[in-house]
Amino acid sequence: MNERGILSTIRKRGRAVTGAVRAYACALILGATHAAAAGTADAGATFLQKAAEANAAEIKTSQAAQTRAVDPAVKAFADRMVDEHTANEHALESLAKKHKVTVGDDPDPARQIRIGTLQKLKGPAFDHAYVKTMIEDHAAAAGLFEDAARAIDDAEIRQFVDATLPVLREHAEAAKALPH
Repeated sequence: MNERGILSTIRKRGRAVTGAVRAYACALILGATHAAAAGTADAGATFLQKAAEANAAEIKTSQAAQTRAVDPAVKAFADRMVDEHTANEHALESLAKKHKVTVGDDPDPARQIRIGTLQKLKGPAFDHAYVKTMIEDHAAAAGLFEDAARAIDDAEIRQFVDATLPVLREHAEAAKALPH
């Protein structure tokens, strides 16, 4: 597939995925049912915190790519990641607030170190490292969400997981399709 084809595919998928995330965020804001047992509430809180850290890492890493990437397809992917993960951040914050869970807007320390290392790179070396990071981080995030799908009974958190997991998988596949 040529560069135009890749960019076109990224844009088309991006609009569909962004719409799904926004629809979920609206449903969440309008209010879904709330049910959590004590043990499940702790698992839900831990999941929300880890999901927020992972999401923040995607945003910060992609913000670096918006200015450092040289390949137009990589830049377009970074733009899409910032847009979609920012929408996801809003949905996540709203969900955490409903569950009285405090979530930060910073990546976990290990990811902060990796982002710092990535920001020191330039040109094609940056592009390669960014794409590799996106593939790995989206796979890790999908694993986190898959674990949550098995362990969490809370209806609202499950709805968030069910809406977000396919998006994370698609992001990983889109990253794999980038030149690297």
